[in-house]
Amino acid sequence: MCAAGAFAQAPQITAGGVVNAASWSSPVSPGALAAVFGTNLAASTASAAPPYPTQLGGTTVTINGVAAPLVFVSPGQINFQMPQSVTDTAWFTIVSAQIVVTTTAGSNTPVTFAVGSMPGIFTADRSGCGQAAALNIQADGSVSVNSASNSAAPGDYIALYGTGLGFAAQQPPDGMGATGPANLSQMPGLLLNETTGVTPVYAGLAPMLAGVDQINFQIPAGTRNGCAVPVSASAGLASPQVTLAIQSGRGQCVDPPIQSYGQITLSHITVTGPAGTASAPAQDSFSAIFPAAPGLQPPTPEQVVFAPVYVANSSAVMPVLINGNVFLNNAPRDCAVPGYTHLSAGAIQIQGPGGAAAVNPVSINSTIEGVAYAQTLASGFVEPGKFTIAGPLGAAVSLNTTLQVGSPIQLQTTFAPGATISSSQPLTIQWTGGDASSLVRLQLCTTTCDYTYAHATDGSITISPFCTGHSVGSGGNGVVCSFGIPQSSNAQISIQVAPANPQVISAPGITGPVQLNWSYTYTFLGLALGP
Repeated sequence: MCAAGAFAQAPQITAGGVVNAASWSSPVSPGALAAVFGTNLAASTASAAPPYPTQLGGTTVTINGVAAPLVFVSPGQINFQMPQSVTDTAWFTIVSAQIVVTTTAGSNTPVTFAVGSMPGIFTADRSGCGQAAALNIQADGSVSVNSASNSAAPGDYIALYGTGLGFAAQQPPDGMGATGPANLSQMPGLLLNETTGVTPVYAGLAPMLAGVDQINFQIPAGTRNGCAVPVSASAGLASPQVTLAIQSGRGQCVDPPIQSYGQITLSHITVTGPAGTASAPAQDSFSAIFPAAPGLQPPTPEQVVFAPVYVANSSAVMPVLINGNVFLNNAPRDCAVPGYTHLSAGAIQIQGPGGAAAVNPVSINSTIEGVAYAQTLASGFVEPGKFTIAGPLGAAVSLNTTLQVGSPIQLQTTFAPGATISSSQPLTIQWTGGDASSLVRLQLCTTTCDYTYAHATDGSITISPFCTGHSVGSGGNGVVCSFGIPQSSNAQISIQVAPANPQVISAPGITGPVQLNWSYTYTFLGLALGP
């Protein structure tokens, strides 16, 4: 009688219980394998093989009313594939969807969860963190499992397996696997040892495995050795970091010594848009990090190119636009990487021309060791002049320095929310003011970005589209123009002023340089990039 009574109860879903089935993180991508946790989700345990059914063990799952293919069901957990029709509309947008689990005992009240383009990478222990479930592929074609005792060497190839990296040009129906290699329509990003520049040789569907993606890439020469070299993939948002074992000569991995560097920034930001929202007030802030890790080196500075030359299709990051704050209700997961931490300089005191402020270290999160500094300051705190930045004696990082902040610019070119930028016309930004020792950086983004620089004293900056074809009649409709990034109704422009040569100091407790920077940034959201 008791068991029958238990099975008669309707399903209940745990708060934040809908996650990517590889990373156990949210948001969940359309087409990805996902998991939902709760109680009374099924009367018994059952599993299926592709093509996955939409009913398993008497249980069904619907997302926004669409039946989801089921991989596994049990009273406490269901694994399913997100229907392709449940879309997040844009790489950098988080939207909501509703999930309903139905059994013979009834259905749960619809539960809202986050949908967004964030993949997950499968791990060896299925925890979503730690050693990736990856294969070593050598030049002779031999294949083996990547592990601490069986490392891959720089120059070898790696096969990663994940879910939620996007759709293929020939996407199979929900619940069905591809019969062979199928390239993704858009190449995902790949970050190895927190460094860009790794391009997959294959990024597509894993043959015969519904909802599973595969990335093959070559480990670049010079990649550091180590038992936990972090790797992540992105399809809009980045997956939680997992790790690979890499060692010159292969075999047992060995970690290099711990090294560190620092970055300190005072910034002033103004944001306009997007359409239908009020512009945010100007915000002044202080940020600082002092990362430490095996063999860690400071990031390579961005390539500086001056207009009219510009870098097209770069991977600069756009802000995530949140619909209904669903992203904030269940933030993405962070995975601890052995040996990686962020050092503390204690409570930092800042004295500037307009007053003083104190910034306390904040724990990054519950899984990653160390602290970071990120604090909003009083409006107008960041202004031209000399700032003293110091921490207490006895902190891991001994900090006592000054930072000279330069002048802002006054924009003469602005953009109202909803304004359209034409891909067939030059984009020009004009301003007044600025210091001779400062640069202005213009960035135009949709799903990827263009950027270029000018000297602050130039007073303007222009990027011009590339046009191909020939004019046809008076309309010229045979000419196709582009800035090298996709057209979109969700575009943004950012103009940033910063020093041409940021100040660099050394600090006790840090093995590498500490860079001191300042910036004034003017961002316009909710724009459109059209023909």
